[in-house]
Amino acid sequence: MLKQRQQQFLDNRLFRAFMAAAETENFTSAAKRTFMTQSGISQHIARLEEQVGLPLFKRIAKHVTLTNTGRRLKKYIEEHCTQTETFLGELREEYNGAAGLVSYAMPPSCLLSSHFPLLLEKRKQYPLIRLDVRLAPSHDVVRMVLEDQVDFGFVTRKSEHPNLAFNLFCQEEYILTAASPRAINGINEKNIYEQPCIAYPGVDIYFNSWLRHHFPERKNLDFLSLPVAGNVNSIDGAIKMVHGGLGISVFPRHCINSQLAHRELFEFQTDKPQLFNDIHIVSLRDYVYPRVVRLVMAWFYNMHCPS
Repeated sequence: MLKQRQQQFLDNRLFRAFMAAAETENFTSAAKRTFMTQSGISQHIARLEEQVGLPLFKRIAKHVTLTNTGRRLKKYIEEHCTQTETFLGELREEYNGAAGLVSYAMPPSCLLSSHFPLLLEKRKQYPLIRLDVRLAPSHDVVRMVLEDQVDFGFVTRKSEHPNLAFNLFCQEEYILTAASPRAINGINEKNIYEQPCIAYPGVDIYFNSWLRHHFPERKNLDFLSLPVAGNVNSIDGAIKMVHGGLGISVFPRHCINSQLAHRELFEFQTDKPQLFNDIHIVSLRDYVYPRVVRLVMAWFYNMHCPS
């Protein structure tokens, strides 16, 4: 009859005595192997039998042999030890492999997203990882990946290339903004040509997406059709120019949430659906990246935050 179990776990501190007895088939020999007393071996096995609820050994003269339950427990312990060794080995390999340089490129707007602070926070757990982050428009990011200047990159649009893989990362919303409601809400397909614009690296992609979304009938209309009132080589500078009333521009919403909330900038009001664009991670196709690079890329794919 099964003994009533008092607990639902096995004390693995008892495994050493059990395995020694199972392998030597003798409690005295088991005691010598484990540097325990014979009574200590007997006590450990008795406690283990109490936890299992069934005999583990048949005692024959000075020798012992495993019962069917004992054989099953021995197999379980061996598998448990193997799994533990594998688990610890993978942890050590991951930590030891989490060292070295990881380089990637992205449009400047990505630096203002919530993803970048999350990356820096994750990096604190791996002090041996060094990051080389480069800011560049999407077309330059693709070139840098192809020329092996960076490990991977973020782009605002996909392209067809046999050596590249594009994986969806997130979406970002594009909005037209100005320093006042009056400067923006009267804009339409007829007077958009007259609006002074602020240019910065990558704005052509944002602006052209916005124009196609809001004025789809104007198929030849693009950013080059518009007058440029100011040009600056950073998105931060462009935001300040728009805030200063120099002109209008299109930005990813996450870059100007604070200015919108404080009514320092105003967005174009429309009945059309919001304009979202896919952001992809671009990398070399069929290339086995070092473990440290795969680890950092996995951090990004596992992020869950607003775009």
